[in-house]
Amino acid sequence: MRVLHILDHSLPLQSGYVYRTLGIINQQRVLGWEPILLTSGKHYAPGPAREQLGGWEFLRTPMPTGLGSTLPGFRELHIMRDLKKRLAEIVSQVQPDLLHAHSPVLNALPAIQVGREYGIPVVYEIRAFWEDANLSAKRFAKPNLRYRVARRLETYAMQRADALVTICAGLSADIAARGIPTEKIAVVPNAVDRATFTGPAPPDEQLAAKLGVRGKTVIGFFGSF
Repeated sequence: MRVLHILDHSLPLQSGYVYRTLGIINQQRVLGWEPILLTSGKHYAPGPAREQLGGWEFLRTPMPTGLGSTLPGFRELHIMRDLKKRLAEIVSQVQPDLLHAHSPVLNALPAIQVGREYGIPVVYEIRAFWEDANLSAKRFAKPNLRYRVARRLETYAMQRADALVTICAGLSADIAARGIPTEKIAVVPNAVDRATFTGPAPPDEQLAAKLGVRGKTVIGFFGSF
């Protein structure tokens, strides 16, 4: 199966988003599937239109330019317009069996449009709701008109995608609360590949003494709230 992934950003950038993507596509390759990777104009690391990184080839959509690309609202429209055009080009070339659009909804809407035009099913993977991600970044606040528009666009994309994947039961419940049939929703949580870890290393006694934790039980957390 050939799966065309539509991504917000990717390597060489580093984020939880990137590592989850790598986990998904590596496992798809194990299954014998053929993942193809396309980033939108939101990918802000400079590079060529086709880039080899970490054993993968990434296809790029150019960043939007011009006055409209800097104005709120118009920038998002430019990103979706350019992504739809680039997506149609790639679909014609590689003829995928499935379109896998990853958050945000700016990826999902062009994927759904192109999927309908070419008769290709679309999976929309929701890692966060666009309106809430923008809210946490303080781009706008409830019940701002932009927040409500973003929420409507998110729900619109959920209704029209052929299947939805999300990362936890909480988001799954929120999606179902918008009237989306539960049989359309799958939960694939974040995980750790235990095979990549060799076990605990010897403790650094000097560091433990410096931090005042020698002889104590220490719990480490890596992530963000």
